[in-house]
Amino acid sequence: MKKNTLVLFLTIIAISFFLFRGSDFSSLNMFSFLSKDVRTIQKFAISFFEDLKFKDFDSAAKYHSLKDQKKVNIPKLIERLFKVKPEFLDIMEYNILETSLDSSKKRARVKMKTKVNVLNSGKIRNPEVILYYHKKNGKWYMELESSLH
Repeated sequence: MKKNTLVLFLTIIAISFFLFRGSDFSSLNMFSFLSKDVRTIQKFAISFFEDLKFKDFDSAAKYHSLKDQKKVNIPKLIERLFKVKPEFLDIMEYNILETSLDSSKKRARVKMKTKVNVLNSGKIRNPEVILYYHKKNGKWYMELESSLH
């Protein structure tokens, strides 16, 4: 039994190295999904895109610090990112490609792949988006200004 477990473990490691062979191993942490911070910012990223999908811009702004919530203009930022007015944007799908924390565990980024339909044009686009987060006073906040530039 122990031999089978060892073989299974080594097989998993070999497959992981094969899948991640082009990655930068200094920043790659194959077990990052176990981190509470990673799970939190992934949840925020998915919720944020859900808010965008349903045009709930007030809720989308709540991922920012209280100071930033007052000045953030989500529709304008979305227009810069997707190059389309928010009312013509139909977000069809969004998936997390990668989540990473810096060495201080106070900055994070989530790379996402989206599928959007530009209404009245028949165009389907698949832009990739990176959302940036900063941990302040023990809480994670999105830095949308930097995310959408």
